[in-house]
Amino acid sequence: MHGPTAWMLYLYQTNMKEARGLNAKTISARMRHLGQFATSLGDKELTRLTQDDIINFKKGLNATDHGETTGDRTLAAPTIVQTCHDLKTFLEWLTKQSGYRSLQRDLCDYCTPPRRLTAIAHTPKTKHVPSAADIVSTLAAMPQTTLQDRRDRAVIAFLFLTGIRDGALISLRLKHVDVVGRRVLQDAREVKTKFSKTMRTTWFPVENDISAIVTRWVEERHTSGAEGDDPLFPRTPSAVRSPRANHKEEFWRTAAPVREIIRKATCAAGLPYFRPHSIRATLARMCLTWAQSPEELKALSQNLGHEDMATTMEHYATLGEGRQRQLINGIWERVEFRDTDRELTDLINRVSPADRGVLKAMAQALLKS
Repeated sequence: MHGPTAWMLYLYQTNMKEARGLNAKTISARMRHLGQFATSLGDKELTRLTQDDIINFKKGLNATDHGETTGDRTLAAPTIVQTCHDLKTFLEWLTKQSGYRSLQRDLCDYCTPPRRLTAIAHTPKTKHVPSAADIVSTLAAMPQTTLQDRRDRAVIAFLFLTGIRDGALISLRLKHVDVVGRRVLQDAREVKTKFSKTMRTTWFPVENDISAIVTRWVEERHTSGAEGDDPLFPRTPSAVRSPRANHKEEFWRTAAPVREIIRKATCAAGLPYFRPHSIRATLARMCLTWAQSPEELKALSQNLGHEDMATTMEHYATLGEGRQRQLINGIWERVEFRDTDRELTDLINRVSPADRGVLKAMAQALLKS
């Protein structure tokens, strides 16, 4: 990589961190894509960048997409689209820097990925969403003998009861859970929430058995001597020891153990594995049946942490094909009965008022039979 190019990439990395506040994971992914572009330039300086350089780089990405390279892997459409986007963002920054303002102004436009790949990248992935019955069956199949058994069971119950993201769950402290008020404080100063947003989540109206599992776990934590700042779900091996044993309990460092808990539990229950995040989709679908007014639906959506109700509807409450067909068939039945009702009403209206008493008596006799 050319020296000045490496220097500009370093400055851009600093810009992303300090000026834009992006997290390390996002910066790392963007720098990886930009490194690929810089490699494709060879010794050519960025000051001599042309449209052809970008076009040729995109051709290389698209060739990989079609499997036309001799490499050991191909790039997925979302990766290609994201790489083009990251390059465009970098060039928008670069053309504003001293010494690079003479670059062609339309360079960024040539970073646009093919529409075909954009369409593929934006196609929603089919994901498995467990039913409420599946989650209940999973919990029923889990052992409760040891402290770790009960913790693992409470983890899944808590995900279902609150719809909390697994990243936030592993950083919750005991003081964040209000059993009496049936709510959870996701304090962004201590809890790893999405976009560092503080949220107050009320328990969702799932089965009482689910809330009982969580309540018993919180009570057990307090009884064992755990205090407010201690983790709600301590990591193993601290989960199998009492905090009174003069040691500091530890938080999970990643959400990987949560996924492993679900994987073992669903396997024992003979059910397909579901990701922790998919439980949020389960709750979103249940919200459609719980809500009896637009205001209630809005409240349930906000309880999932969505400021815009469209987020809940478009990305979480999507109906499966089976449920979609079931609902439409139900509408068909209502329409058919409605036509029958109209015919019956028309016949009744044609009966003279004097004779309607006979019809009434016949209907009452039919209902009693």
